[in-house]
Order: sequence, then structure tokens, then C-alpha cells
Amino acid sequence: MSHRDLEVDDVFAPSGGESHRSSLTEEMTIYLATLLNNNNSSTNAAKGFLNKPSGNHPGVPAGYSYLFQLAGHDLVFSSLVPRAFDDIGGRSQNLRQEKLGLETLFGGGPIVCPHAFDMNHRDGTHRLRLGKFRPAGRMADDRLAPAADLPRGRYSADAPEADGPFTDVLIPDSRNDDNNILAQLTAFFHAVYNKLVTQTATVPMPGTQAQIPPHHRSRVARHATTRIYRRILRHDLLPRIMPANVLSLFDDTPNLEPLGRDAAETNDLFAYGIARMAHSMVRPEYMLNNGVAGHDLGEVDLRKIINHSSLHEPGMVPTPIDWKIDWDLFFTAPDAPLADNFNWAIRFGPHTADGMTLATAGKPTKESYPAGTAMRDLVREKWVGLGRVQDLIAASAAALTAQGIAVPFEAATHYDRVAATGMAALDAAVRSGHKPPMSDTDKTTITANLPLVTFLALEAQIDGSNGATYGPLGGLILGAAFGPVFADDTPMTTDDHIAVALEQATYGPAPIRDMPTLITATEIT
Repeated sequence: MSHRDLEVDDVFAPSGGESHRSSLTEEMTIYLATLLNNNNSSTNAAKGFLNKPSGNHPGVPAGYSYLFQLAGHDLVFSSLVPRAFDDIGGRSQNLRQEKLGLETLFGGGPIVCPHAFDMNHRDGTHRLRLGKFRPAGRMADDRLAPAADLPRGRYSADAPEADGPFTDVLIPDSRNDDNNILAQLTAFFHAVYNKLVTQTATVPMPGTQAQIPPHHRSRVARHATTRIYRRILRHDLLPRIMPANVLSLFDDTPNLEPLGRDAAETNDLFAYGIARMAHSMVRPEYMLNNGVAGHDLGEVDLRKIINHSSLHEPGMVPTPIDWKIDWDLFFTAPDAPLADNFNWAIRFGPHTADGMTLATAGKPTKESYPAGTAMRDLVREKWVGLGRVQDLIAASAAALTAQGIAVPFEAATHYDRVAATGMAALDAAVRSGHKPPMSDTDKTTITANLPLVTFLALEAQIDGSNGATYGPLGGLILGAAFGPVFADDTPMTTDDHIAVALEQATYGPAPIRDMPTLITATEIT
């Protein structure tokens, strides 16, 4: 779910290599991206396409779109851009040492990523850096509380202290500054860790009255933060975006292997299928707050939210105080009262919000390509070479059957049913003047060879309660990628027991399992 640009070679060249197994031509891929870009009317709130609660489904408040993006960055950090796979004759490696271990926040720690940390010289603990806001409506070096933005800096080799844009974001994973909502959510988790690490000075070692040794405090605070984060992913995020029957398979079957794919292939299925399809959750505009410091922004266009980052428009950061996010407009507990302008995510499906069709979100890699994330995602999947969706469906059905688990779809007909129904509806939804000409024969070829990201979008609409959740295949990929959150949370090691004691001393006796509770209990100063 990254918005960064990428320079590429022609992935559709005949010499593309063994990994490029799709039968779609460049013209067919452009046609498919154009359909996705122009099927954006469904993202309009007036069309009733917001992902609100329905039946037993709790709905998807918009904040979970960005929590999901943070988790995606925590799952996969590639050693190579896809274009280099064939250039070096190998595959990209996922550099994450631990899945969902918050490496996206902490990197390799203060030794490897010293720019991300401040050290407390009194006790040797390290806190994640935070930045304050700038005044609204003007560029100034004045800073305003609270410290709820990412830490940013400016540097010039000729004049290190010179005025200039804040081009550097001081975090281990710069993708977390891809847009301003994600940036402020990342800063919030910085504050959670900092609250825990501060509390370590008062928490005794379990079973003793001895203090936690200073050189252990940062490590156990990170461990406690990770335990809370994984619990929220399992109990708050996944029930909102994963089909309930698929979620129960992972709860009921420890170490479930549902795809018939190895770890590296599963990473690719998540990164270039599940995560890319989640772009359809993004709203065209957001209410960041209901007014701050006498300023009322109203709804903010997605394009501006993407631009407010050191990556895209460093002259617009640090974040102005009137952009400070009120998280009560982005996260809610079930049945809680809501503001009239609460931000719900968009339902999953084959569509693209207006701001995601611009070059800011996805720069065209060739002049003839549509701008935005849709074409970029299709091209990236072709680079990676995920293979035919039909083969993945067959492999998943075989893997589940071998483990004695009922397959949550009819394997023999699942692809054809979803592809034929979904593509017919998508093609009909976009008027002739808004898509390039394409013969019926070529349309048939597209339908028979859908990229995974497109198939998952259609599956969500057809089998995911009209886009309320991923469909069954999408749910299996998601569960396989999120494997660590299904592990037993019972404390086993000394660090586990210290982390439990630390969380209880900081947040109370009940384990935190959802974002609204964590937000309420974490003061930002």
C-alpha cells in the first residue's frame, strides 16, 4: 500500500522472462486499469458504498485502512524493487526478521537506527522520537504541542542549519510517511511505546521487588507494545475485513497452511494481491477533525493528504496544527455513538477513489499508461509473476483437504463464476467513452487471465457481502500472512511475564484488544 514512484523497464516485452506468466498484453492491462480508474462513482458516499455495520459485520471505520497499511509495511519490506528480479537472475527477499514484530516502527533498534530514537541518559532507555506541529496557515519554525507528528529534519551539506523543506523523516521505514493519516497513526504508536518504556522504571520484575534492569527496559517495552498491537490486529482489525468462517479456520487450526505455497510465495501473494487490493478501501476525502485552534478544515481531499509528507511535498511539513487528527472520527467501538461526519472506509471492490487515480498516488511508468495505483499495481504483479489464480485456487483446495479442513469455496467453479460475473458487471459499469476499445475476444482473454489483485476485488464484491470483507480466497491469503496473531498469547518467557506486568501497570488489568480503548488510554502531550 505504498504511494511511492518507481522507474521501470517494459515488463510486457517478449523477453520478459520466466516470471511473467500472465497472458495479458499491454493493451489489455491498460484496458483493465482504465476500468478500475473509471469505476469510481461507487466510492461516493451518496451511493451508499461506505463500509458501515451490517448484520453481524461491525463495519470498517476508515482508521483501520491505515492500521492495515501499517501492518502491511510490518509484514513485507522487499530487498529489491520488482523490476530487478530478472535483472539479477533471482528473487527479492523479505527483509523482515519477524512477521508483525513492529520492525516497521523500531527497525533494528537504536544501534542500527539511531536517528529514530532519543536516549534517556539517566536510565539508558530509548524513546521513539516524535515531532510537534507547526502553526496553521503559515510556514514557521515555531512548534506547537502535542508531539503527535513524525520527527522530521532538514539537511544540506553546504549549510546543515539552513532554512529549507523538511526532506528527511527520522523513522526506520519511510513508507510510513506515504500519507499524513498513516504518518500520524505511526506517531501514535510511537507514543504507546514511549508510555510503556517510561513505566518500566516503576514496574518490578515478576515475583520479586527488584526493578527491571535499565538495559532491559527498552526491549521489554517494545515486547509489550508488540503484544498489544498483535492483539488488536487479531481481535479488532481482522474481524472487520476477513470472512467470519475463514477467520474461524485459523482460530480452530494452529499453524494452518491454507495455500500450498511457501513463505516467500505467501509474502508475494499478500504484498502484490491483498495489500494492493486494499487500495479500494481508501476514501476520496476525510474529516481529520472538527476544528483545531480556531481553524476548521472541513473535508480534506485525498490528494492533499498524500502530499503532506516529507516524501511528496517536504515544503508542507511539519504537519500544521489544524491537521491534527481526531482519532474518534477514524476508530469506534461497536455500538458507540458516532459523529455525523465519522469516516467510514469504502467497501472492497474493483474501484479506485479519485485521489488514487492521480500521478501523486502512482506515477505512470510510461506515457501511455493511466496514472494512479490501478495500473501500477497491475504492472507490479506482472513483474513478480504470481502465477494463474486458477492454480492458486486448486493448490489451496488441495492443501486444506489434505489437512482435513472443509474448503470455503467450490474449487472447480470458483474462478469462472467470480471472473465472469464480476468482469461483466465491471465492464457494464464504465461507459464506452471512458474506456479504450476492446474486442470481445480480448475481453474473454482478460476474464480468463485476471491478475490476482483484480480477482480478489471481484471476489470481495461477489462473495464478501458486497465488499464488506475480503472473499474466501482473499481471507485465506490474509490469514496465512497474519499467522503470528493467531499464536497463543499466554505468557511463557520471562520477557512475556514482564510485558504483561508492564501493560497492566500502564493500561490496567484488562488486556487491550481494540484501537478505541488504546486511543482513550494513551495521552498525547
